[in-house]
Amino acid sequence: MIKFNFEDYLSSSKMNRNLILSVIVLLFSQFALFAQEEIRFIASAKQMVEVGERFTIVYEVNGNGSGFIAPKFGKLQILSGPNSSTSSSVQYVNGKMEQSYSESYTYYAVAASAGEINIPPASVVVDGKRVNSNKLKIKVVKSSGASQSPAGDRTQSQREMGVLQDDDVYIRAVVSNKNPYLGEQILVTYRIYTRVPVSNLAMTKSSSFTGFWSKSLTDNQQQLKQSTQIINGEEYIVADIAKYAIFPQKSGKLTIESAELECVVQVRVQQQKTRSNDPFENFFNDPFFNRNMRNVETTLKSNPITINVKNLPAEGKPASFHGAVGNFTFSTDLDRHELTTNDALTLKVNINGRGNLELIKVNEPAFPTDFETYDPKVSSNIKTSTSGVSGSKKFEYLAIPRAPGDFVIQPIEFAYFNPKEKKYHSFTSGDFNIKVTKGEQGSSGITYSSSAQEDIRYIGKDIRHIKPGPFNFFVTGIYFFGSTTYYILLGFPILFLIVFILVWKNIEKKRGDIGALKTRRANKAARTRLLKADKFRKEDNDKAFYEEIAQALWGYIADKFSIPVSSLSIDTVKTALTEKKVNEEVIDNFVNTLNNIEFARFAPGDASGKMENIYNEALNAITLAEKELK
Repeated sequence: MIKFNFEDYLSSSKMNRNLILSVIVLLFSQFALFAQEEIRFIASAKQMVEVGERFTIVYEVNGNGSGFIAPKFGKLQILSGPNSSTSSSVQYVNGKMEQSYSESYTYYAVAASAGEINIPPASVVVDGKRVNSNKLKIKVVKSSGASQSPAGDRTQSQREMGVLQDDDVYIRAVVSNKNPYLGEQILVTYRIYTRVPVSNLAMTKSSSFTGFWSKSLTDNQQQLKQSTQIINGEEYIVADIAKYAIFPQKSGKLTIESAELECVVQVRVQQQKTRSNDPFENFFNDPFFNRNMRNVETTLKSNPITINVKNLPAEGKPASFHGAVGNFTFSTDLDRHELTTNDALTLKVNINGRGNLELIKVNEPAFPTDFETYDPKVSSNIKTSTSGVSGSKKFEYLAIPRAPGDFVIQPIEFAYFNPKEKKYHSFTSGDFNIKVTKGEQGSSGITYSSSAQEDIRYIGKDIRHIKPGPFNFFVTGIYFFGSTTYYILLGFPILFLIVFILVWKNIEKKRGDIGALKTRRANKAARTRLLKADKFRKEDNDKAFYEEIAQALWGYIADKFSIPVSSLSIDTVKTALTEKKVNEEVIDNFVNTLNNIEFARFAPGDASGKMENIYNEALNAITLAEKELK
């Protein structure tokens, strides 16, 4: 006998419904997961690294990507990358085939200093759409082995890995006097110290010198003078990159802000003494790889400086003092002492010396009331040198007597403060005696032109009569208005404007394509550097010669293929030339020339002969490459 249990039926029904709902949810979740996984572009890296630690940053996309754009890595030093690779797999799950494909772009990086680094997203094009990756945040901490190994050993270890150290290259601001008087001239020098090769120096941020009047003492066209200096047992090359004369305009504590300099530093990657089982480490320690010089773009920042400006002493300050600080001489000159009415005389005041010349003022001469006076003409002859600002300043006062008689111009006084002697000095010109006689009567008028700011003119007749008639008017019978020529000339400006706009847009379009512009100018830029190198060769300046030759070859490849300077290496050169199907002999010749340059710098022998051979090899390499790439 069969019994029907209603409670069992309800229980089994609930289980079936739950099972069906679970299956539906699972199917939808799988479908949603499949939809989400259609395009994934993921950036991954260690969230915490130590200073000097080498690590990888990987960007992976599950599709066929192109047009990869790398982000800016901030203070990280990139050793290599992007190194692209692909992977694919086929699996059979429950009798069904599942296929996957992915591409990855890998960077090998080193953190040189502690801090937090934020890396913005990278982007890549997949199926015609540009996709952005996620951002990365990496915390760089000090090495945990700091207590176990001396700082010098850590620095040497990092240098062997090609890491740029803080003391490898830096700039300092040096002032001649940190406690000047108000208005006293002081010198500020921005000096670079380096023990590694540097190039492409560009001052991106100069101090605004708030509270100072400043004048640059540096000629932008002159070559930097170099010297050597031993600091903490290390030999540095030292050069002054900028120099200013500054004059404080208010007392108290004033701050000279930091300046910033961008440059490209070449770091040689040396072979480490110890090896590990890391295959990537073995790759970087390969002797061929370590022959390369790695270019690192870096920003240097100078130290801020606080200046304590002292007030000028009140004791002994003359009434004629108007802020002149320095060391000066004073002289006056009156061009005539006897003249007739309506003639002009010129009184000149000359100040020569060293100090705040352009800020100097003098007491104006007190001319008699019967003299017509004009604004003075002020001219300066300022000379700048590495020792500061000097020169002369001249004031020219023009006056015209309108009545006869004997007149006296009161003395002109001038005072200045000498900061070295810490005291004031005063000068006086003495009286100027002038005798004016009456001019000739009945003169129809005179005109006078001087070197002052305006001319003096006296005209006996200032009214011109209107010309009386009669006038003869006649009709020519030919009208220009409405003629064919009139309409042609009327439409010509419009046509010219249209042509001008079209040509201008075409030029702007070409200028906007920076990559194409660099590509077109790569050969010209390289040959310009070769000419400079040839000049250095003739001057037997081997250091400058090899630097220009190397920059010509590396710069040619960077401009021709739009490759960042920091990513240049022998491998990138080979890859770039191979992708353009350049002849293998030309590629080998180009690479061998790069290697020969590095070898010739340190190889013994005839320096001039080596430079001539290297110059000919570089010229031949660029010429052959340009022929292949046209």
